Amino acid sequence: MKKAFKRIFRSGWINFKRNSYLSFGTTGIMALVLLLFSGLMVLNYVSGQIVTGLEDKVDISVYFKNNASEDQVMAVEQDLEAQSDVASVTYISKDKALADFKTNHAGDALIQQSLAELADNPLQSSLNVKAKDSTQYASIVTFIEGNKLRSVIDKINFYENEAVINRVESISNGVGNYGLGITLVLAFIAVLVTFNTIRLTIYNQKNEIEIMRLVGGSNWHVKAPFLVEGGLYGIFAATIAIVIFYPTLWFVSSKVGVLIPGLSLLGYFGANFFQFVPLIFALGISLGVISSFIAIRRFLKV
Repeated sequence: MKKAFKRIFRSGWINFKRNSYLSFGTTGIMALVLLLFSGLMVLNYVSGQIVTGLEDKVDISVYFKNNASEDQVMAVEQDLEAQSDVASVTYISKDKALADFKTNHAGDALIQQSLAELADNPLQSSLNVKAKDSTQYASIVTFIEGNKLRSVIDKINFYENEAVINRVESISNGVGNYGLGITLVLAFIAVLVTFNTIRLTIYNQKNEIEIMRLVGGSNWHVKAPFLVEGGLYGIFAATIAIVIFYPTLWFVSSKVGVLIPGLSLLGYFGANFFQFVPLIFALGISLGVISSFIAIRRFLKV
């Protein structure tokens, strides 16, 4: 069995070397497909991190009228905390709101002077509400609007980033869909090129195949070298893609980190190296073997 596998692999390797120019072109097309797929994974990670970062900043601010008592504010807070889709509720009193405002504008002498001249605290008490999921904010607002103490609520504000998140998600989904479409088209081209390469190999070796059949060669021994050849295309294509991908990622990572602080492409894909690399090799080998299998079924009659 060991000798049989060794012979099959050697035959597949010989087939790969015989068609050097075709092998080079086929491997290049497959490497391009794998690089594009890798780029889509990078895009998906970056857009996901951007959306997650923005979602962390989203909340609902519920401002109460100046005549609202603290007991009424606490009652609304308890009602919100009882909702299953609410992650947290933070109460900000009028005094704390004023103290925070003064701290945030400590360097503005005009604002500090204006506040000192005011007899009463002009700011309102509020509740900051965070949902467990960004899709649940609309239902939370509906609940607040229908609360029995709605009359003491002055206004309900969504955080500004809600519109930004929706826009980023829309762009991310659009780019992802277009990128996936281009990847599928290139994958089809790679399968087609590999298919034709294997077909030419079968045609060039038809005499050898007939001799193998005459001397009692099994179907497996006749067909397997072509599957090995297709797998070799995938292995070399994946190797090229990885060799190009990680140095490019190292070059781009620092620049992306400047635009998006805290985001490290190299750190993420480096930490997931042993998941990402096998995935690329598995995809490349699958493309090559499937293409070879289709060509064998179509043109190799044994």
